[in-house]
Amino acid sequence: MVLERYLLIYNRASGSDNINSLLTEIVPIYQEHGILLTPFCLNIGSKNDFLPLLKNDDFSGVLISGGDGSIRSVISFLLDNSIDLPIGILPAGTCNDLANSLGLPRSIKDAALVPLKGKKLAIDVGLINGESYFFSSCAGGYFMPATYDTPSRAKKNIKQFAYYFRAATRFTSFKPFDLTVSIDGNLHKFSAIMFAIATGSQIAGFNNILDEAELTDGKLDLFIIDDCSYLELPNIVFNIFRGQFSNQKHVRYFQAESFYIDGPMNLPVVFDGEKGGRLPLSIRVSNKRVRFFV
Repeated sequence: MVLERYLLIYNRASGSDNINSLLTEIVPIYQEHGILLTPFCLNIGSKNDFLPLLKNDDFSGVLISGGDGSIRSVISFLLDNSIDLPIGILPAGTCNDLANSLGLPRSIKDAALVPLKGKKLAIDVGLINGESYFFSSCAGGYFMPATYDTPSRAKKNIKQFAYYFRAATRFTSFKPFDLTVSIDGNLHKFSAIMFAIATGSQIAGFNNILDEAELTDGKLDLFIIDDCSYLELPNIVFNIFRGQFSNQKHVRYFQAESFYIDGPMNLPVVFDGEKGGRLPLSIRVSNKRVRFFV
């Protein structure tokens, strides 16, 4: 019997440590389906350690277990090194935006079984300044540090709501900023509280924020919250995360293939929930760039 080989890359520090206990369960299941699952722990080795194996065509699929940040890091590494293999996501983070946008099960064990069905979907990704990627969202605003400086214990206990409780403590200190955005070449100017660009309908752990967004439509989706009072902001944010912002007077929505965003250089920006770069940013869609098991 000739077995296929899949590489399982996991970060045991992401979210929970469920993946460690599940390895003894899922490895035999894969073997029964003719697939030899080889685990690789990111907490011990570097990504360069498994690159020669993938370059030599030893593997026909890659599974990644971790949060959105770990998953972004690994997939970006694969793209940068021209590794084109179908990817399975085992969600182990706080929000798991990419996994949820793909419609994957929320439990690691159930998600680990999805690749065995063999169904794949090629999705759009965001290309940043022609050199890096995001797979669910890119966002900017002065309260964005709440996404990466929230204590780990709070994230484990109350998941994505930890971000919003932390952000809520800063509502009165939010300040607007001047934002210049080129949307498919058309220039717009705003006084904004925040902006977010998404590849799909999920942002920061909440489903169906952008009903019009699709992972395969060759478009990116941008929403901007205009300058408003801190008394109005909580209600606006609440309605956005309920997917009800089309009639919000302080919310703008655009869909396009490319955006050029300029504003304050010190404005905090996050890519897939992790601390990102600085403005200005040139962002465009890379259509159906990565294949995922679904």
